Amino acid sequence: RRMKARAPAPPNQASAASRIHSEHKSPAETAVISDQNLVNMKENMINRSVDFTVILPSGVERKSTVQGSKAVMDLLVDLCSQYRLNPSQHSLELKTLGAQQPLSYKPNTLIGALDIQTVLLKEKVPEEKTKRPLPRVPEKSVRLVVNYLKTQKAVVRVSPEVPLHSIIPAICEKCEVSQEHVVLLRDGITGEELELTKSLEELGIKELYAWDRKREPSRKASVSNDAIEKEKTRLLGLFKADRRSSKGFSTAPNSPSVNSRSGSLGPSLSLGNISGMTANPEVKKRRAPPPPVSTPAL
Repeated sequence: RRMKARAPAPPNQASAASRIHSEHKSPAETAVISDQNLVNMKENMINRSVDFTVILPSGVERKSTVQGSKAVMDLLVDLCSQYRLNPSQHSLELKTLGAQQPLSYKPNTLIGALDIQTVLLKEKVPEEKTKRPLPRVPEKSVRLVVNYLKTQKAVVRVSPEVPLHSIIPAICEKCEVSQEHVVLLRDGITGEELELTKSLEELGIKELYAWDRKREPSRKASVSNDAIEKEKTRLLGLFKADRRSSKGFSTAPNSPSVNSRSGSLGPSLSLGNISGMTANPEVKKRRAPPPPVSTPAL
């Protein structure tokens, strides 16, 4: 039996496999190569000499060259030492070619990592010392009497120089009135509405009426007639008691008890103002004693 000879291996098989392996490297191998290239680039930037133009605070320009491994802060110190300037009173502004805005950097940033074309050595503007604030002048305020709900009163301390609409919140809070329903009136009798753009000083008032449109049907919030009648009845009772006491102690027309009582009532509530009464009631005079009886002579 004749044996068949094996076919020879295709030429350059091993070299082709090695070529394919070299062309298709793994991602890990590619990353290592790129990292190595980055390190080499950084080393080249740091080790290179950097040429730039220095502009002094006076405006004079100078050419300078430094190693890329120098930090920005060290460059500031070197330049200030070279031109006899104080580093604490100066700063560096770094610019690249064609850029309007200065480069951002940290004090320890290396010069080689920046594309520097111009270095401006600038004098720091001294910060003005913070002035001690002037003593606060207390805001001018007055006591405003606020009438509301016909018979209620409240006192609110407000500024007399601000428009009325600025003090409405304080009035409403004190009187428990809604800002949506309140109307400020000069008084509760005439119902004259006040201009909210004017201040208390402009209006010449220290008292007003806060009308609650929701809770009060009418603007005029004068005291009811029933309250007036009750007040008259109370004063009449005081007057009768005064008359009884005056009869017991003195019958003179100008009895001090009567005068003191009427004076204590005040001018608006004096006896002469009470309807149906007179201020000087007629006082009965005491009868003169009979003449002595003459005895006949013996």
